[in-house]
Amino acid sequence: MPAIPHRRFSSICPTVQGLVIRLIQEEFTPLLFLSAEPQESDWFRAVALADPTFLYCTAQEPTVRICPESYRKLLACLQRELAPAA
Repeated sequence: MPAIPHRRFSSICPTVQGLVIRLIQEEFTPLLFLSAEPQESDWFRAVALADPTFLYCTAQEPTVRICPESYRKLLACLQRELAPAA
């Protein structure tokens, strides 16, 4: 049976955090209504506030996924922290 470890964003090393943030940017930018491109530090702060949990699945091809519960929390946090105030 494949292992599925859970890891919080805060528990991974800074190098991997940077890679994860880039993946989050690619996935979430189209879902956000951003008038300007947030700086890397803004993304890091927003993701660190949400501190999402990731699943590492090793079935067939190894994949890293955001837990469904964390996905909604992360999206809400990104919208609150990165989208312009109305």
